[in-house]
Amino acid sequence: MDTLLISIALLAVSFLLLNYSTDYFVRGLGVLCKRFEIPGSIVGATVAAIGSSAPEFGTSVFSVVEAHPTIGLGTIIGSAIFNITLLIAISVWIRGCSVSRDVLHRDGLFYLIAVLITGICMWDSKISRYEAVSWTCLYAVYLAWLIWDAKRKKEEFLGDMEIPSNIKGAVYLIAGLLFIIFAGALLVRSTITITELMGIPESLFSLVIIAIGTSISDLFISIHAARNGMGSLAISNAIGSNTFDILACLGIPLSFPTETTVVGDIGISMPYLLVSFLIFLLLVRIGWHLNKKDASILFAVYVGYIAIILLL
Repeated sequence: MDTLLISIALLAVSFLLLNYSTDYFVRGLGVLCKRFEIPGSIVGATVAAIGSSAPEFGTSVFSVVEAHPTIGLGTIIGSAIFNITLLIAISVWIRGCSVSRDVLHRDGLFYLIAVLITGICMWDSKISRYEAVSWTCLYAVYLAWLIWDAKRKKEEFLGDMEIPSNIKGAVYLIAGLLFIIFAGALLVRSTITITELMGIPESLFSLVIIAIGTSISDLFISIHAARNGMGSLAISNAIGSNTFDILACLGIPLSFPTETTVVGDIGISMPYLLVSFLIFLLLVRIGWHLNKKDASILFAVYVGYIAIILLL
């Protein structure tokens, strides 16, 4: 019992460390972006996505290091479903918002392609090294597309972005990264201990508890954005974060093992991720505006998902 309580406490500490260190990591990335004059749309799709997905990435990396890749898989897919349903639902409940057609046509289309390709690769319940590498390459193609699109539109660089000095930015970047690494290792180890002591499948625990825990910072950012009338920002961040999660947070770590097995709960969750995004697209296409009724539907979709994986 003492070991279990200690592990639960360490899990909570790892959540806090991951979410706090992400803020400093993003500030450090902002310095790099200004230093290399990266356009605003690239920052929105990369820095924001990488920063908000740092907890998931740390978890995924150390799940592979500890030879428990199921934890990383469950965290990424569970977080993606949480982001596209409950996170957006809460933001819209606070204040309804319009959705940018440009963002949905560009980022939404690519995210849909990413989900389809990932789902096809997982169809045989296995992920090969070459499939994981292809996901990483696909994300690189996405970044190249964003850069080309920014140059075509002649976007301005981040001259007005409020970021720390170069030295302070470097400290933030390194310190944030080190804390993410430490917290990711702590989270994976405590998860392994908790699931072994309680007899809970790693996949189920990761899809629900770890996925929600690593998405706390995303949720707070979205709530703040919605309260300030920027609900559309929460939607664009959710899509960008999910794209990075699926293609990079899974693709990079899973490129090292020869093969990774996809267990039942995760195999069920992947089609549900596609269905939940299609429902979201359908709601958006009706008027390009989300209201509280739409939020209730997205909330019901997430509750339905939790019910399905708990009952099966």
